Amino acid sequence: MENLFEIILEKLNNIEKAIEKLNTSSNNDDDFMNIEQVASFVGLSKATVYGLILQRKIPHFKVGKRLYFKKSEIVNWIISSKVKTEQEVNQLADEYIFKTPLY
Repeated sequence: MENLFEIILEKLNNIEKAIEKLNTSSNNDDDFMNIEQVASFVGLSKATVYGLILQRKIPHFKVGKRLYFKKSEIVNWIISSKVKTEQEVNQLADEYIFKTPLY
């Protein structure tokens, strides 16, 4: 029978390796994604993503017939599409009124 501490140490090493693998593979914003991954990431159908590509509304790369998407650019694209709240719109309107002279 193996030593109980050796078994525990081996299992801890396996867990540590699995965590390292997850950290290096899934948290890199410079990773490239394919169309299926982008559709899943943004919660849209592949057909909708293709439509956004045709309209040049989503950042992408095309090499030959293949499409690639940089994860960080997709995140920035989503963030830039933020709809302002009523309070933000009112604040912008107030700032405009105070800065614009009434000639």
